[in-house]
Amino acid sequence: MPGSRTRRARWRRRLPAALAGVLVLALGATTGLLWLAAGRFVHPMDDTPLNTHVVASTPGTVTLPDTSDSRYAGTFGLIWQDKESDRRHHGTLGAVLASDDDTVTRELTADTPPAPGAKAKVIVTVWASDPRQAVGLDYQDVTCPGELGPMPAWFIPPSNGVSTGGDGGTATDAGTVWVIQVHGLGAGRAAGLRTMPLLHDLGHPVLDITYRNDPGAPRDGSNTRHFGDTEWRDLDAAVRYARDHGATGVVLLGHSMGGGIVETYLQRAADTSAVRAVVLDSPALEYRAALGTIAAGLGVPGPVAALEAGMVSLRADVDFDDVDALAANRRSGGPEQPVLLFHGTGDTVVPYATSAEFARDWPDKVRLVTVEGAGHTGAWNADPEAYGKELTAFLAQYG
Repeated sequence: MPGSRTRRARWRRRLPAALAGVLVLALGATTGLLWLAAGRFVHPMDDTPLNTHVVASTPGTVTLPDTSDSRYAGTFGLIWQDKESDRRHHGTLGAVLASDDDTVTRELTADTPPAPGAKAKVIVTVWASDPRQAVGLDYQDVTCPGELGPMPAWFIPPSNGVSTGGDGGTATDAGTVWVIQVHGLGAGRAAGLRTMPLLHDLGHPVLDITYRNDPGAPRDGSNTRHFGDTEWRDLDAAVRYARDHGATGVVLLGHSMGGGIVETYLQRAADTSAVRAVVLDSPALEYRAALGTIAAGLGVPGPVAALEAGMVSLRADVDFDDVDALAANRRSGGPEQPVLLFHGTGDTVVPYATSAEFARDWPDKVRLVTVEGAGHTGAWNADPEAYGKELTAFLAQYG
């Protein structure tokens, strides 16, 4: 008995230290996982996780499991991975042809039909090639001189035959109002292919840009995204390029983080007089809210989500207060240019609420087009014709 009491007393003394050790290990493991997860947010271009699979396919069709993504009407992209080579393929999803309780069959345009069982994902990037291959538009590879070096861009002349330079580096005598497109995190210039045909038909030259740490663009040494805190300077270089090559004004069109870059540019650039109007598609106006939305969708508790936001901020070396477009506009008195804003209520990446808040703050400047059920940057995909009508009317008035 005395020995048992002695052992119990010894364990009582040791238990707090043991629990503290376990807590430290658990906290360390959690912190490590959050640090790794934060890397997924700041990495320049990561491989899109594949979250579904191909049930069956025929020439011109594909059958997928019934999910909110696979059944949503509209035009989308589909990526899938070949089992043997691990190579990824890309196709264009069209109309829904049939469905039941378990599957959805849709039109599929692709060079190589996917094999049953292949991992896949429905995405908003409809095409994954260049403007000529994807939508039949002539284009030129040009470079915008940025502070880190030449930034690659696609230049698409308008339908009125305005010429571009022939040396691969200039776009000469391209007057009128240019549209400069800015892609989001992990997207790339292909995100802008959806709007190019319409902009081309409306007579606008289009400059679809890259920015630092994009594939093929100069790197800043960190190899991470900075959520507009530095990338706005590359947009500034693109605007100067457009003016130097004949643009009488520019319209800025930003998707997701590209919208955040546009807003940061408008707040910080020394001269924004060339900007006639702004188009934002699911813009990242407040990054903490966006990270909270992503975490909520994954079932992450609020306190952990807040810690993860801090990790992302640390890894990106950016204070999210410095790139908070909602707060910045309140400090500056609101947008100087008219804004057309598209956002879907089904967005699980950037909350629709931040766009609604922006529109409520500045009702005389911001027109919010709400697309019921559309996902992140999916307003065009949901209804290209309706999207085009809104964009055409806006540019006719302000572009």
